[in-house]
Amino acid sequence: MGLATSDNLLDWTRHPDNPVIHVTPGGYDEKFVSDGKVFRDGDHWVMFYFGVGQGGAHIMAAFSRDLVNWTADPEPLYKAGGNPSGLDKQYAHKISLVWNPQNETFYMHYCACGEQGRGIGLITSKPL
Repeated sequence: MGLATSDNLLDWTRHPDNPVIHVTPGGYDEKFVSDGKVFRDGDHWVMFYFGVGQGGAHIMAAFSRDLVNWTADPEPLYKAGGNPSGLDKQYAHKISLVWNPQNETFYMHYCACGEQGRGIGLITSKPL
């Protein structure tokens, strides 16, 4: 996954050290990494992205203090096939993350592909 910067949101420059997140040979992201979403968490940044490898697409995480140098966790945050219904047997990817302050819960929606086609999966930070 690459990085580009802009001073005006019209003209963009690719970072010379791209990619900033590499595929991992033999890993859950061995084929490619894609669709990064970056969030601030205290004193560092967290990027959720999906990696394709080991038979599916999985929700992955990487961490940075400067938005340029990233350390990817080799283990998925969530592996495809985690839903017992088969909803995401093949792919769990393309997340959206929402915080609900009323019940202090994160809601992670993701695109799920499995035995019955495509759908939207939901993972929460605590039981509902």
